[in-house]
Amino acid sequence: MRKKLLNTIMIIMIIMTVMLVMAPAALASGHDYASLAPRGGNFVIDETGTLTESEIEALNAKAAALMENRECAVYVWIVELVPEADARTIDTLERYVDRFYESNDLGYGDGRNGMVLLLEIGDVPGERDYLLNTHGACTSVFNNSAREQLLDDGIVPYFRSAFNNGNFYKVADVFLNLTEYRFAESYRNKLILKLAVSILIPIIVALIVCSVWKSQMKTAKLAREADNYVPEGGFNLTGQTDRFLYRTTTRVKIERSSSGGGGGSSSSSSGRSSGGKV
Repeated sequence: MRKKLLNTIMIIMIIMTVMLVMAPAALASGHDYASLAPRGGNFVIDETGTLTESEIEALNAKAAALMENRECAVYVWIVELVPEADARTIDTLERYVDRFYESNDLGYGDGRNGMVLLLEIGDVPGERDYLLNTHGACTSVFNNSAREQLLDDGIVPYFRSAFNNGNFYKVADVFLNLTEYRFAESYRNKLILKLAVSILIPIIVALIVCSVWKSQMKTAKLAREADNYVPEGGFNLTGQTDRFLYRTTTRVKIERSSSGGGGGSSSSSSGRSSGGKV
């Protein structure tokens, strides 16, 4: 009876594990992806004519595949100059991109999940703005730390170099590649958590079952004395030795002063955007 009960519990746990792993695929549904991109189905909006048609086509295909796999619409918006009144702080830049996002009805699904990389390529060095703006569920994947790392370690170096080599396509391409990598990393972490939970639950259930069975064992009793193991007439010690078994070493860390520097992107007060100037 007990073996049958344990087998039933294990079968239920296996079914729960399979359901947790397969849930993301079961929730996926088809969409008209071109309708989620503005201006002729483009995820890359180049108002400057910097990118060629073939470059835009390649980037659009990559962005469409990314949205299909990650359920987040990713856009690259290249402008010559952001209006001066809107280009003073990260917060005003965020509102500028938000108006663009809302007016073009961008985003994936009911939550309008999406993100926009704004690149300003005007002729004033040190005053060219860039901004990474997130919406909906994409904000949880690209929090402040993730956005700033994406910008500082990936986008900004290529963006700065593009003013010398003219390769703005590389900026957008690297952005899409790093975005896909971040989504994949986030998905792996969630999957590991689900698997950990699905394994932990059976272990807890098994421990509870074993504890119940153990409590039903009335024949075994705790012995308070060891008389049964002492030979009749007692025993005599015939020798004595000392053996060195352990050594304890104590180490104290010497703190050293650290120095650092360098700039980085700033975040908006809303926690949805990060950006700066090059």
